[in-house]
Amino acid sequence: MNILTNAQNILDHINQVIHGSGLTLDANNVASFTVDENIVCLFCVLEEEQALVVTLYLGRVEETNAALLYEILCGNYMGAYTAGGTLGIDAEENLLALHHHFPLPIEEPAWLEEPLAGLIGAAQYWRDKLKASAEPMAAPSGPMIGIRV
Repeated sequence: MNILTNAQNILDHINQVIHGSGLTLDANNVASFTVDENIVCLFCVLEEEQALVVTLYLGRVEETNAALLYEILCGNYMGAYTAGGTLGIDAEENLLALHHHFPLPIEEPAWLEEPLAGLIGAAQYWRDKLKASAEPMAAPSGPMIGIRV
């Protein structure tokens, strides 16, 4: 079985679990769904590296928020509060994201349920931290555009 077929089988399984409308890899080998209406969960298949990258975008972080940035660094330390993923900030968009790489192929698609649930739980934790630490600001006028993979 090739890597793209394996990845699509995994996404088909996840789609059933979340009762989604379809997680299908596009021409760029990317698929996504939304968690809690404000966390974008992106799946990207890196064919050459034989990896499935899961990225959860949590929202914008202010570069002047030293307390939150310190918490993020502490949470990243040895995966303490990331469910094995890595927190990072897209410098162009100031988007806080949680990433995890999974080697492909994955023989049993259901195996990914537990690690993905852990990542989603960690993403919700950090999204709540982000919201609690944010200063009131105007809502963005459009969807999150320019998300880079």
